[in-house]
Parts: sequence; C-alpha cells; structure tokens
Amino acid sequence: MIAGKILNQIIAFGVVWLQVHYLSVWAYGVFEMFMGTFFYIATLGNFGVLDIARRFLPEFAEKENRYSISITVRALLIVRFMAAAFFVILMVLCFDKIGPILNIAEYKSAFTLFAIGVLITMEATLLSYIYWALLKQAKYVLVFSIYNIFRLVAFYFALSSGGGLVAALAVDALSQLVLFLGLYIPFSTEYGLTRPAEYKPIPVKRMIHYGAYMYLGNLGHLFFNTTTDLYVISAFMGKIALGYYSFAVKISMAANKWMPDKLVGSVIETVLYRDYTRRNSSEALPEQFSKIVGALTFFIIPTAVFLIAFHEPLIRYIFDPKFLPAGGILAGLAIVFAISAIRFPLVLIATAKEKVKLLFAAQAIFAVYNLVADILLVPIWGLWGAVIATGSSMVFLIATLWIGLDRTVPLRVEAGIIIRVLINSAIMGLFFYFIKSSVHSAGTFFIAFAVGGALYLLLSYINCPFDKELLRKVWAVIKGLRSRNNTPE
Repeated sequence: MIAGKILNQIIAFGVVWLQVHYLSVWAYGVFEMFMGTFFYIATLGNFGVLDIARRFLPEFAEKENRYSISITVRALLIVRFMAAAFFVILMVLCFDKIGPILNIAEYKSAFTLFAIGVLITMEATLLSYIYWALLKQAKYVLVFSIYNIFRLVAFYFALSSGGGLVAALAVDALSQLVLFLGLYIPFSTEYGLTRPAEYKPIPVKRMIHYGAYMYLGNLGHLFFNTTTDLYVISAFMGKIALGYYSFAVKISMAANKWMPDKLVGSVIETVLYRDYTRRNSSEALPEQFSKIVGALTFFIIPTAVFLIAFHEPLIRYIFDPKFLPAGGILAGLAIVFAISAIRFPLVLIATAKEKVKLLFAAQAIFAVYNLVADILLVPIWGLWGAVIATGSSMVFLIATLWIGLDRTVPLRVEAGIIIRVLINSAIMGLFFYFIKSSVHSAGTFFIAFAVGGALYLLLSYINCPFDKELLRKVWAVIKGLRSRNNTPE
C-alpha cells in the first residue's frame, strides 16, 4: 500500500508540474479556486456520510457483519449523491451573483463543467473512504494508480495542445469517472444484498446522531479551509495574487501528502477504531496518541524545515520561476501545515470516543474566527495576512481539542522524540541553507535533495528518536487484523 501511494504521489507531482507549466498564473489560480470549491460542496453535501463510513464500517467489520456493510454503503452513496446534486445546482444558479464578487464572472461555463465533475468526485471520494475503512487499501491503491496514470496522460495531451482551463476541468471530471467505476464495480460484486439468516440490526439512531454532529462540526470547515483564503485574496487582491497563494498552498499540501497520516492514516484510523471496539475501553488510547504524534513529528518537521530553507531552488528549477514571489508564503504555510498535523491524532481520539459535540463546538468557533481574521488581515498584510489567520486559528483549535479531550483521555507526548527530531532537522536545514547557492539546475537540485535527505536519515540513526519496539507492535496489530479479514466465514 505504501509503495503504491508513493508511486501515486510521484504521478500526482507530474500532474501538478503540467498544470503549473502549461497554465498561466491567473488560469492556475482560477483552476485551483474551482478545485478548492469542491471542498465546500463536499462539506455541504456530506451529511455526515463520510464520517459514518469511517467510524462504523470498521466496527461492523470487527463484528463480521458483512450485510450491514453492504446496506450501509449503498444507502450512504444515495444520500451523498442527492445532497451533492442539490448544492451543485444551487451554486450554479448563484454563480451570476458570486462570480463578480470573486472576479471570475466570465468563467460561468467552465464552472458548470466543473460542477458536473463534482458529482462524480463526491461518489468516488466516498468509495475511497469505504475501502480504507474496510482495510482494502491494497485494492484501492491499484485502482487509484490506474486513475492517476490516466489523469497524467490526459492532462499532458489536453494542456500541451493548448487546451487551457476548460480542458483541465474536463480531464479532471473524466478521471474521476474512471476512479468511481474502478472502485464501485469490485465492491458491488464482493458485497451483495443477500440477507443472512442471522441478521444483526444496524444501529441507525446511533449512526444518525454521530453523523449529524460530525456534519455540523464539519460545516465549520467551510471557513477553516485554505480555500477561504483564496476567496478573500481573489476578492481583495486579484487573480495574480490568487495564483501565487494557490501555488504555495498546492506545494505545501503536496509535500504533506507524504506524511504518515496521509500515507497510512487510513490504516491507523481503522486499526484504532477496531481495537477500541474489541477492547471496549480507553486504556490504550493515550499511548496510541503519543506514538502517532511521534511518527508525525519524524516526518513533518524535516519537511517544514526543507521548505523553509530550500524553497527558492525548488520553485526555480523544479516548477517555474514565475512563481518565485510565492516563496516566502510557501515557507510560512509549511509551518502552518506542520502545526495542523497534530489535529489528526486529536480528531482520531475524539471520534473513537464519539466526542462529537466537542468537535462541533471547537470547529465552528474557530472557523468563524478564521473567516473574520482573513477579512481583516488580508487587506492589511496581503498574503501574509491569510497565512497568519489560518495558522492562528489552527493553533487555537488544536489547543481547545487537547484541553477538552484531556479530561477523559489523558493525552501526552514523548518530549524526547520531538527534541531529537528538532535537532536532526535543524542540522539538515543548515545543510540546505548553505548548499542552495550551489544549486544551478534541476539535476543539482535533486543531488542536494538526496544528500540532505540521507543526512537526516543518518542523523536519525545516530540520534534515534524511536524505540524499535514501536514498529514491531504496529506490525503485529495490522497482521492480526489482516489474518482475521482473510479468514473464510
């Protein structure tokens, strides 16, 4: 699974390169705004179905209740499609009023094409979460690889021939259709609708209660996401500034896709939920939280240090010099995304304990704060105002969740791990800082990158942050669950 995801990150990097290389700054900014708008439609049209799938399908799998999985998945797909269709149609109808405010009034036709693709993307995204919740990551990665290869080739032919913004949106929609069909057909074949003689009722009321609060809490993400920054920047600063900020966000997010919560987060989440179901106790949660934070720290801190110290050669020789003005913002966002990584284990503990009211309250309050801060700070400090607004709101959210959860599940981190990772990362950062003046091409960039990465790994071996017992424990748990999944009923 990890090998497949790494391959897909490389392919996805190629897609980003094609978009940055062939689209103008303003066209790339508009494209990313549309892609970011998907997050808003997905949040509004979610109705808690993603959260229900992630939380309850592992529980059904642990109890070997395949029929409940089959019925639940089909019901969630129908609910999500109907809700998404409503909000998509609403946004298309409102475009004439919203477009002029965001300085994109001339792109209504392109937005309509994008909206059609959204409906397919919504269903494909739900199926992705379903595969993860059922520990079918290997099958998912295979289909996702086919989707990404198709997407890369299609983007190349569409953009290299001068297709522009409309062609990019069409390719994205068609690629999502390939992904949806590749995921739905195998699932529907494996999980039929034949009701067994001994049927375990689905806990509908509990699922609705959980999904409703998670949905209300996730509505706060409408103003918490970096896309909110894009809207405010477009309204106050225009399309060129929008393009710079979009680029910085995209590269920061691309770098963070290599983090453990993105590569194996679905496994961590499912294993923790199933372990919690089996134990029916919070006894193991504090240690699991500490280990997850430690693993994230090992990857996220050096990544942030790299983007801070080496962003100028990265932009100049790997992407396009026209985006060099976004370098400082990229460094700032690297810090913001590093801080936000702690949110993953916090939300994981909260959802395992079904502390949905806490999540709802915290996310709603600081989502409003983020929106207000964006509106106040962007006109004063420009793009840095957006960075400060997003970063501060994330810090406040993490602090609130930590304090709220600590009352029932004592949360702790291993300070020794963080200190050793900081030391190793700082030395690596000094290497990148002093070597960047010697980088004059893409080739020398990759050599410097490889040497810096090897230096960090060597330092981590000498000044090792982890206990080797950690990996053995994690692998033993996963192997135990996999063996039970493969046992015939």
